[in-house]
Amino acid sequence: MSSDPRPSALSLIPLGGSGVFGMNCNLYAHADALLMVDCGVSFLRVPGGENQITMPDPAWISRRREKLVGLVLTHGHEDHIGAIAAMWPQLRCPLFATPFTAHLLRLKLARAGLASVAQIVEVAINGRASVGPFQLKFIGVTHSTIEAHSVVIETPLGRVLHTGDWKLDPDPRVGPA
Repeated sequence: MSSDPRPSALSLIPLGGSGVFGMNCNLYAHADALLMVDCGVSFLRVPGGENQITMPDPAWISRRREKLVGLVLTHGHEDHIGAIAAMWPQLRCPLFATPFTAHLLRLKLARAGLASVAQIVEVAINGRASVGPFQLKFIGVTHSTIEAHSVVIETPLGRVLHTGDWKLDPDPRVGPA
Protein backbone atom coordinates (compact mmCIF):
# COMPACT_ATOMS: atom_id res chain seq x y z
CA MET A 1 0.00 0.00 0.00
CA SER A 2 1.25 3.47 -0.80
CA SER A 3 1.92 5.77 2.13
CA ASP A 4 -0.61 8.29 0.78
CA PRO A 5 -3.74 6.55 -0.57
CA ARG A 6 -5.21 7.96 -3.78
CA PRO A 7 -8.15 10.36 -3.32
CA SER A 8 -10.36 8.06 -5.41
CA ALA A 9 -9.70 5.15 -3.04
CA LEU A 10 -11.17 4.15 0.30
CA SER A 11 -8.47 2.50 2.38
CA LEU A 12 -8.18 0.91 5.81
CA ILE A 13 -4.87 1.41 7.62
CA PRO A 14 -4.71 -0.61 10.85
CA LEU A 15 -2.40 0.93 13.46
CA GLY A 16 -3.25 -1.52 16.23
CA GLY A 17 -5.75 -4.00 17.56
CA SER A 18 -6.86 -5.54 14.27
CA GLY A 19 -7.26 -9.26 14.80
CA VAL A 20 -6.12 -9.17 18.44
CA PHE A 21 -7.51 -8.02 21.78
CA GLY A 22 -6.59 -4.48 22.82
CA MET A 23 -4.90 -1.41 21.40
CA ASN A 24 -7.72 -0.72 18.94
CA CYS A 25 -6.73 1.96 16.44
CA ASN A 26 -7.68 2.06 12.76
CA LEU A 27 -7.54 4.74 10.09
CA TYR A 28 -9.77 5.18 7.08
CA ALA A 29 -8.36 7.19 4.18
CA HIS A 30 -10.45 8.87 1.49
CA ALA A 31 -10.24 12.09 -0.57
CA ASP A 32 -6.89 13.06 0.95
CA ALA A 33 -8.38 12.86 4.48
CA LEU A 34 -7.80 10.45 7.34
CA LEU A 35 -10.36 9.38 9.93
CA MET A 36 -9.20 7.48 13.02
CA VAL A 37 -11.50 5.09 14.84
CA ASP A 38 -10.56 4.34 18.46
CA CYS A 39 -7.21 4.88 20.14
CA GLY A 40 -6.72 2.35 22.90
CA VAL A 41 -4.13 0.50 24.91
CA SER A 42 -3.48 -3.17 25.57
CA PHE A 43 -2.42 -4.65 28.86
CA LEU A 44 0.18 -7.34 29.35
CA ARG A 45 0.04 -9.02 32.74
CA VAL A 46 3.53 -10.04 33.80
CA PRO A 47 3.57 -12.63 36.62
CA GLY A 48 5.78 -11.35 39.43
CA GLY A 49 6.57 -8.13 37.55
CA GLU A 50 5.02 -4.85 36.56
CA ASN A 51 2.09 -4.95 34.19
CA GLN A 52 2.85 -3.36 30.84
CA ILE A 53 0.67 -1.03 28.79
CA THR A 54 1.15 -0.84 25.03
CA MET A 55 -0.14 1.89 22.70
CA PRO A 56 -0.26 2.20 18.93
CA ASP A 57 2.83 3.78 17.39
CA PRO A 58 1.77 7.34 16.47
CA ALA A 59 4.71 8.01 14.10
CA TRP A 60 2.89 7.30 10.80
CA ILE A 61 -0.19 9.34 11.64
CA SER A 62 1.67 12.20 13.34
CA ARG A 63 3.62 12.78 10.11
CA ARG A 64 0.23 13.19 8.37
CA ARG A 65 -1.55 15.07 11.15
CA GLU A 66 -2.78 17.82 8.81
CA LYS A 67 -4.90 15.21 6.99
CA LEU A 68 -6.48 13.79 10.18
CA VAL A 69 -10.03 15.16 10.26
CA GLY A 70 -11.18 13.43 13.44
CA LEU A 71 -11.00 10.57 15.91
CA VAL A 72 -14.21 8.60 16.43
CA LEU A 73 -14.66 6.56 19.62
CA THR A 74 -16.92 3.50 19.59
CA HIS A 75 -17.15 3.21 23.40
CA GLY A 76 -15.37 3.95 26.66
CA HIS A 77 -13.27 0.85 27.36
CA GLU A 78 -9.54 1.40 27.83
CA ASP A 79 -8.66 -0.72 24.80
CA HIS A 80 -10.56 1.89 22.74
CA ILE A 81 -9.83 5.22 24.52
CA GLY A 82 -6.85 4.50 26.81
CA ALA A 83 -4.15 6.01 24.56
CA ILE A 84 -5.92 9.27 23.73
CA ALA A 85 -4.42 11.44 26.48
CA ALA A 86 -0.90 10.28 25.60
CA MET A 87 -1.34 10.51 21.82
CA TRP A 88 -3.63 13.54 21.41
CA PRO A 89 -0.77 16.11 21.50
CA GLN A 90 0.60 14.43 18.36
CA LEU A 91 -2.85 14.14 16.72
CA ARG A 92 -4.57 17.42 17.65
CA CYS A 93 -7.87 16.55 15.98
CA PRO A 94 -11.51 16.72 17.12
CA LEU A 95 -12.78 13.74 19.15
CA PHE A 96 -16.26 12.34 18.36
CA ALA A 97 -18.04 10.35 21.06
CA THR A 98 -21.43 9.65 22.59
CA PRO A 99 -22.16 11.44 25.92
CA PHE A 100 -20.86 8.75 28.32
CA THR A 101 -17.65 8.17 26.37
CA ALA A 102 -17.22 11.96 26.05
CA HIS A 103 -17.49 12.21 29.85
CA LEU A 104 -14.75 9.59 30.29
CA LEU A 105 -12.59 11.45 27.74
CA ARG A 106 -13.00 14.73 29.61
CA LEU A 107 -11.78 13.07 32.83
CA LYS A 108 -8.73 11.57 31.07
CA LEU A 109 -7.88 14.78 29.26
CA ALA A 110 -8.25 16.85 32.45
CA ARG A 111 -5.77 14.60 34.29
CA ALA A 112 -3.34 15.12 31.39
CA GLY A 113 -3.84 18.91 31.36
CA LEU A 114 -5.48 18.80 27.93
CA ALA A 115 -9.12 19.51 28.79
CA SER A 116 -8.98 23.12 27.61
CA VAL A 117 -7.36 22.34 24.24
CA ALA A 118 -8.88 19.06 23.04
CA GLN A 119 -12.18 19.48 21.19
CA ILE A 120 -14.81 16.85 22.03
CA VAL A 121 -17.86 16.68 19.77
CA GLU A 122 -20.73 14.83 21.43
CA VAL A 123 -22.75 12.66 19.09
CA ALA A 124 -26.22 11.60 20.18
CA ILE A 125 -26.83 7.93 20.89
CA ASN A 126 -27.57 6.38 17.47
CA GLY A 127 -26.72 9.80 16.02
CA ARG A 128 -24.94 11.06 12.93
CA ALA A 129 -21.94 13.28 12.28
CA SER A 130 -20.05 14.69 9.31
CA VAL A 131 -16.27 14.60 9.57
CA GLY A 132 -14.38 15.85 6.51
CA PRO A 133 -15.47 13.70 3.54
CA PHE A 134 -16.89 11.02 5.86
CA GLN A 135 -20.52 10.72 6.93
CA LEU A 136 -20.94 8.75 10.15
CA LYS A 137 -23.93 6.91 11.55
CA PHE A 138 -23.64 5.50 15.07
CA ILE A 139 -25.52 2.24 15.66
CA GLY A 140 -26.01 1.12 19.26
CA VAL A 141 -24.78 -2.39 20.07
CA THR A 142 -24.91 -4.60 23.15
CA HIS A 143 -21.63 -4.71 25.05
CA SER A 144 -20.37 -4.76 28.64
CA THR A 145 -20.45 -0.96 28.92
CA ILE A 146 -23.10 1.61 28.14
CA GLU A 147 -23.41 3.49 24.85
CA ALA A 148 -21.27 1.08 22.82
CA HIS A 149 -21.70 1.71 19.10
CA SER A 150 -20.72 0.42 15.73
CA VAL A 151 -20.10 3.16 13.19
CA VAL A 152 -21.17 3.19 9.55
CA ILE A 153 -18.61 5.24 7.63
CA GLU A 154 -20.07 6.50 4.36
CA THR A 155 -18.20 7.90 1.38
CA PRO A 156 -19.16 8.23 -2.31
CA LEU A 157 -17.15 5.02 -2.85
CA GLY A 158 -19.22 2.96 -0.43
CA ARG A 159 -19.99 2.20 3.19
CA VAL A 160 -17.89 0.51 5.83
CA LEU A 161 -19.34 -0.94 9.04
CA HIS A 162 -16.75 -0.54 11.80
CA THR A 163 -18.08 -2.75 14.58
CA GLY A 164 -15.97 -1.76 17.58
CA ASP A 165 -16.90 -4.37 20.22
CA TRP A 166 -20.23 -6.11 20.64
CA LYS A 167 -21.70 -9.26 22.10
CA LEU A 168 -24.68 -11.47 21.44
CA ASP A 169 -27.07 -11.06 24.38
CA PRO A 170 -30.45 -12.81 24.51
CA ASP A 171 -31.66 -10.31 27.16
CA PRO A 172 -29.92 -6.97 26.50
CA ARG A 173 -30.25 -4.15 29.00
CA VAL A 174 -30.78 -1.19 26.71
CA GLY A 175 -32.65 2.00 27.58
CA PRO A 176 -34.65 2.75 30.72
CA ALA A 177 -35.07 -0.13 33.19
